[in-house]
Parts: sequence; C-alpha cells; structure tokens
Amino acid sequence: MICLPSTGPAQTQAFEGKTILEIWYEPARQPLTPIDLEKVQLLKVGAPLRSSDVSATIDRMFATGRYEDIQVDAEPKGNGVVIRFLTNYARFIGHVGTTGKVSNPPNKGQIVSAGRFELGTPFRPELLSTAEKNIRQLFTSNGLYEAQVHLKTLEDPDTQQVNINIVVDPGKRARYEMPVIQGDPKLSDSTVVRATGWRVRFIGRWKQVTQLRTQQGIDGVEKRYQKDDRLASSVNLESLTYDPEARRVKPTLDITAGPKIHVKALEARVSKRTLRRYVPIYQEGAVDRDLLVEGARNLHDFFQSKGYPDVDVTFRELPPKGDEQTIEYFISRGQRRKLVRVDIQGNKYFDTDSLRERMFLQPSSLRLRWGRYSDAFRHKDEETITNLYKANGFRDVRVSSEVQNNYMGKANRSAVRFSIAEGPQWRVAHLELNGVEHLDKDAIFGMLSSGDGQPYSDVNVAADRTTIMREYYSSGFRHAAFQSSATPAAAPNEVILRYNLVEGEREYVRDVLISGLKVTRLNLVRNNLPVKKDDPLSMAQIREAERRLYDLGVFAKIDAAVQNNDGNEPHKYVVNVGVGAELARLGGPSNSLNAPAGATGFSPRLSVDVNRLNMLGLGHTMTLQTRLSNLQQRLGLSYVDPKLDNVEGRTLTFTGLYDLSRDVRTFASRREEGSVQLSQKLSKPSTLFVRFAYRRVSTSDIVIPALLVPQILQPVRIGILSGNFLQDRRDNPADAHAGIYNTVDAGLASRIFGSQRSFVRILARNATYHRISKDWILARQLTFGTILPFSIPAGLNSSDAVPLPERFFGGGSISHRGFPENQAGPRDVGAAIGSAGVASQPTGFPLGGNTLLFSNIELRFPLLGENIGGVLFHDAGNVYQRTGAISFRFHQRNLQDFNYMVHAVGFGIRYKTPVGPARIDLAYSINPPRFVGFKGTLQDLLACNPNKPSTQLPGACQGVPQSISHFQFFFSIGQTF
Repeated sequence: MICLPSTGPAQTQAFEGKTILEIWYEPARQPLTPIDLEKVQLLKVGAPLRSSDVSATIDRMFATGRYEDIQVDAEPKGNGVVIRFLTNYARFIGHVGTTGKVSNPPNKGQIVSAGRFELGTPFRPELLSTAEKNIRQLFTSNGLYEAQVHLKTLEDPDTQQVNINIVVDPGKRARYEMPVIQGDPKLSDSTVVRATGWRVRFIGRWKQVTQLRTQQGIDGVEKRYQKDDRLASSVNLESLTYDPEARRVKPTLDITAGPKIHVKALEARVSKRTLRRYVPIYQEGAVDRDLLVEGARNLHDFFQSKGYPDVDVTFRELPPKGDEQTIEYFISRGQRRKLVRVDIQGNKYFDTDSLRERMFLQPSSLRLRWGRYSDAFRHKDEETITNLYKANGFRDVRVSSEVQNNYMGKANRSAVRFSIAEGPQWRVAHLELNGVEHLDKDAIFGMLSSGDGQPYSDVNVAADRTTIMREYYSSGFRHAAFQSSATPAAAPNEVILRYNLVEGEREYVRDVLISGLKVTRLNLVRNNLPVKKDDPLSMAQIREAERRLYDLGVFAKIDAAVQNNDGNEPHKYVVNVGVGAELARLGGPSNSLNAPAGATGFSPRLSVDVNRLNMLGLGHTMTLQTRLSNLQQRLGLSYVDPKLDNVEGRTLTFTGLYDLSRDVRTFASRREEGSVQLSQKLSKPSTLFVRFAYRRVSTSDIVIPALLVPQILQPVRIGILSGNFLQDRRDNPADAHAGIYNTVDAGLASRIFGSQRSFVRILARNATYHRISKDWILARQLTFGTILPFSIPAGLNSSDAVPLPERFFGGGSISHRGFPENQAGPRDVGAAIGSAGVASQPTGFPLGGNTLLFSNIELRFPLLGENIGGVLFHDAGNVYQRTGAISFRFHQRNLQDFNYMVHAVGFGIRYKTPVGPARIDLAYSINPPRFVGFKGTLQDLLACNPNKPSTQLPGACQGVPQSISHFQFFFSIGQTF
C-alpha cells in the first residue's frame, strides 16, 4: 500500500496510468452528500489514474470546508489499482447551553454570549479555553470570584455538529468595601461614595458587586461632577481588589475634578436650559473645540428658527482662573424677520404641493409664529429637491435659492425663492437583462423600476439591483453578482441600459438541525419553519423562520445560521437553535382611573395578569386576567391556540369569565360566561371571527323600584352564536391619519343554543380618515346597532324582553361626548315594567335601549409644536328604545321623550405619547335631555315602595325636573376613534 499525498506525484509513478478499479472512502459515511461528493471527485472507476487528478480532488474536497485532514492510499489489484480516501471531517458549533445554578447577573444569555461561540462556524478545541477564560471574567466582573466553570462537548458524527454545555457553579457574590480614592477629587470621600450608590444609604451596608452596578457607580460620580459644572472631570476605575477571606472588593478610583465650566451667552438672552440643550459639552461630559464649534452651529440654527436669519454666533475660551473656566458665546442676532413666503419657480414635472411637503422651510402660521428657517434647512431643501428630480431622470437639474429680505417693503419680513432648472429628462431607450438562466426572466422584468421608456436614474438602477439580488438570494443563489452599464442611444437624452448577471452555483438546504429544546415539542418548531429540506437556500426564508418562532412567544432567544457558511458545497445544513423557553410571565399591577357614570369621582383599578406560555410544549398560551375596582370585579381564564391546524392566522380561543360591573348607575350586572372563538386572518387588513358564548346574566342593586319585578330580577341564561368581520386599513391604529376601519358584529341568541331570551343583535361601525393637508386630518365615524327580540316571554313586551345587561348603553368619551358615561337613551319615567309591574315615581336613571346610532366628526390639526394638537368635534346621536323609534329630531317633545338626536360640539387637545395621544375633551351639549328624576340617597330611593299609595310615601320619593349638564369634560389615552 502506498500513500499518495496531494503534493507527491513522484510517488505515484508506479500506478500512473493504471486503471482505477475501485474507489473507497473511510469512513464510509462522508460529510458531503453523495451528489456533492461526486461533483468534487475527479477520479472515476475505469479511468486511468493521474496524480494531478488526485491532487485536484484533494484540493476540491478541502474547499468544501467539510474536512480537516485527507489522505489517499493506493494498492494494486490485478492489472489496476484500488483508491482509498482516508478522511477526518471538520466539526461545527451547534447549540450552546448553560446548566447549573445561575445567579443573575449574569443570566444564561450573558454567559452564552461571553463564550463567543458563533453558530455554524468551524469548531476548534482552543475555542473552549478562550471561552472559559471569558466566562470566568464575566463572573468576576459581577462579584462571583469563586465561580467554577467547565465546558463539555457532545459531537454528532452524522451532522458534524458539536453541542457545547457550559456547566457553572457561581458561588457566593462579593460585596463592595470602602474604595480607594486618589487624584484630585475636590469632593469628600463620603460624597464620592454616596454618588456611586455602592452603599445603602442610612443603613451603611455595602451592596453586592455586579458589573452593571460598578459601571453605574462610575457614571454616578461623573454625573455628580457634571452637576457642579465640572464638565472636564475624569473618573477612572483603576482596579477592583478582591479579599477572599472577607469576600470583599475594594475599588480604586482615580479622579481628576477639573475646573468648573461656565457657559455664558453675550449680546443675547439665552436661558441656561437652552444652552444645556444646544451646547453638546453637557451631553458629552467633556470640553473640546469640536464640541464648542458644534454648539455654535446649533445655536445659530436655533436663532434662525426663531426668526433671526442674519444671526452670527462665535465663541471664545477664557483662560482658567483658579478653579473656574468660562466659555463665552457671542450672539449677534440681527433684525428679527418673519418668513412669510416660500416660493418655488421653474418646476414643471412636479407640482408645487408635491415639493412643499418634502421641505423643511415653512412660512409663518398659527403653529409657527415666525416660520421655520435656517441656512441649513434651506440647503437641505435644495438637496432634497435635487435628489427628487435626479431620481426621476433629470440628471442635469440645478436648484438654487434666494433669500429676500425687506419683503414687500417691510423690514421685519422675508421670503425665500427656490429656482429650479429642470433640464432634459433622460429615459431608457432599451433595457437588456443578460445572464438569467434559472429564474423567470419575464417575472424579473415586471419587478424592475427601469424599463423601456422609463426615466433613467441612478436611484432606479440601485433599486433594480436590490430587487434582482433579493430575488436571486431568496432562490438559493447567494453568490450571484450584478453589473450595470449604460451607453448613449441614437435619440438624444436616451440610454441603452444593460444589466449583466452572473448567477453562480445554486445552493440547497441539506436539512434543518434543531436543538436547544427542553419543553417545546419538536413538531411545533418544524411546523412553523418555512425552510424545508431540499429547498433553495434562502437567507430571507431563514429570517422568516426566526420571525415565526419569535411570534410563537415561547422562546427568549432564537439563533439561526448556515452551517459551514464559507464552504464550497451546494447542499448546506441550516441550524436553528431556541435558547431559553419562556414558560410564564407575571404582569404587575397597573392603576387606572374610571369615572362612575353620571357623577364625577375616581375609581382606582388593580389589574393582575398571569400568562403561562408554551403550554404542554405546544406553543399555546393560558392567561388568567383579574380586575378589581369599586366599579368592576372580573376574573377571566383563557386558553389560546395561535395556529390551529398549523394554519397561519387561524386562532382558537376558549374563555371562562366572571364579571361583576357597576358602571351603569341603574343596576349592577353579574355575568358568568364560557365561550369559544375561532378567528381567521383573511388578509393583512381583514379578519373574520366566529364565536359562541353561553352566559348567565343577572342584575342586582337595582335602584329603580319599577324594575323590582320577577321577570327583571331573575337570572337569565343567554346562548348566542355570533360572527364578526374586521377590516383595518389605518396607517396608525393608535393615531390614524389615513385609511378606513370597519367592523360588523352579528349575533343570534335562540332557544336552539339553550338561551332563555331570543334576539338578533347587530353592531356595525365605519370610520374613515382623510388627510386634508400634511397635518390636518378630517376623521368621521358612524356607529349603528340594533337588537331585535323574538319569541318574547309572556308578561314582557319587546322593549323589556332584552335583559338589562344585554341592552345598549352609550354616551361618554368614546361614543357621544354630549353625555356622561353610559347616560344616553331611555330613562326611568315611572312606567310599569311588564304585566306584573306597577307604576312608580320616576327616578330618571338610564334603562338602556335596543338601538343606537352615533355620528362623530373630528377635525384634527397641529396646535403647538410637534407634539400638541387640537381637535374640533361634533357628536350626534342617541340610544333609542327600538329601531322604529329612531328620529333625527333636534328638539325633545316632553320630559318622557328620549328618542331624539342629541348634538354636542367641542374642542380637544391631544398630546403625543409613546402609547398614543393623551386627550382632553371639553364638550358642549346643544340640546341635552331633560327629565324628571330622583334626588336623594340610595336608602331614600329604596324606601319608595311602588306598591304603596303616593300619600304614604316620604317627600323624597317625588321626582324633580332636571337635565344632563350642557358641559362635559373627558380625559383619557388614545384618540376617540
């Protein structure tokens, strides 16, 4: 047997030219797929042996990245030769996990990150020692000086993957002790220690050492010096000395306080707050010339934006005097001018409004008293207009601007004129797409911005390159190359555009390797992966796989990579690793304020939600919801399957609910409900819901004597099947500026479903949002609902057949701002309820209705700055006794008539916040309802027994004429609709 290394052709002379009878591999299972191995193998059975082919084959096998060592043996057999490839395969990093008692900090993710193992990259034994050193350093920086760290590996010869387990025993955490403070601190040691926060105030106990706390301590000392305007101070942590016997850490701080820096503005009055905002030495905590120059530039732009276009800002640094140094900014404001006009001339291809909406310069308005102007903004607008024209083929466009002072003969006014010389528009005479062999050429043509007769621009070419490369990368051609060239065409201002593609070799998914799962079932992950075996290798699909797995809500971290990414092999493993399944989340208490309907007051609400994620390892979620306030007590339990039958957008939800509400002053409602809901996302904006609910509803604490009859008091079981269609095309659901929002909810309660009341319930809503100008929005909403009872029980009429908790109640901040919360619609006028009821004195409390109709119109506009907006609104509508009672009448006929349309107008303020606009609305009800109602205590009301003659009732039982207040005030988060 003779060994044939790739560099020794002289050793093969005895076999050179002999026929190859057999080719063997040891081990028999090679890391390459049979197809890929055949591609790199130049030796063929039946062909003559050539040493050059042996060397080339070894080089090609090494190039795949799958081998660490290759040797070739040859031995004679008859008149030929038998070739054996003796190989050692390369190994690659797989799942990296942590076991042992982890004392946070550091957490498991930080420990894994400290190891610096990159998923899918080649594994080398020396990586383990480096990782162990880094992890020990991580523990040490967090005060765990006695931590024990060991790394264990587990190899999978079938996939060449090495999984790494980091075994840790953190030991006990050290505490700080009195630091050594050296240098020139100019502060007492106690002041410095207090600034670090390393010691518990008043108690004096030293805190435990963590990396974050150490850095926060350094930052705290720096902030303490900045508070004293010592902006040139430096605070350095020289060392952390550990005493193993006392388990204490002594920090050594080297501090140079530096002088106190005073920044003054001369020749113009500038507040200290403004100087701190625009001179960056305060943010950077350092003083150098570049920062001072930037501060001068910022102040220059600030004063120009305030109406001083000729402002000049310079500065000087005075020599230090003792412990202080002064920096003076000289601000020559010049004459104040209002930017009253911004003109654009020479534009033909684009209309003026299209250009204005892209510009920074704005003429004076109610929102911008002096307009918005600065030289930087003006030059930026020139650049913006130029880029817009060039992107549309005007390669020779020229844009200039001119500032006109003393505009219209008034010294305090100015105008800016932009002049545009468009020049000729260049177009593509013909587009050629060369080199496309494996993809659909016509389909690619349809995606391009450039084309025959289209404008020619560098922006379009760059966009086409991105489009083509994205298509190739998603189809497995990760090494595709793109080049473009343009040559003049026969006609002037036209080019022949050529796109040349080099596709390269197509790569495929060999398999998807999944590791790191402990609770989650493997099938749940596989069913959510768009990456499948033998698919083209697409990085876009790999990113989509990460997104889908994150959307399951059961993983704290997902890593995905291509194993042997740089190797020259067409079939590659895709490695997905889930780290740290999140099993449960406890939501802390949150407080909010609810106003009881009809009266001003506060209702604190405590909310606690507990989520159990990844139930049974299936990716399902169980949620316990609780609400506790003086208006509502609620307990809900839901179980959610977010992808029923592994169908994207299909969700199945089971819910159990107990609810006791007192948000309507007339009664308290109790609801015990079980429901099942199936939802299917039809498209991005559209979702369909089908829901069946079975509930037991009852009323208590009824304050209307006429309602104290058995038909009203007894609990009622409701079984209802409903469907809901939702379409949301708003640009921003929290603060819409454009789009539409539609919902239609239709339900049927019937004896078929075990219901004791039968009715059809429909509630529909349509909202649209129209952009009048850039910042002015016209929003409108129409809401209609009706309840149609049938199979009415004996002793009740159609108005009373629907239980009180099932009726429509309206009015308030989100429906009609002319009413307090839930105060719209019919009221108690003392009429008998049902055949068993008797008439009583009217109380005036709301009864709800079987129909509602509300119209809301808002004009939303900017008010002050970028974050404060205003709203003018008009609300109209009411809750009606029944559908046939809907009326658009403006006037109320009498004190028993509530079936008319109430109008309210008002003004609101919106303040932008990260969770949506905070809003304040002040409404004036033009025609609020008047009624005869009760005034007194609840005990007085309950003493008004309707079965007694009025002569035997106390005087408090007599109704008093009253009305809803003309003025209503609301505060909440989010737009009205």
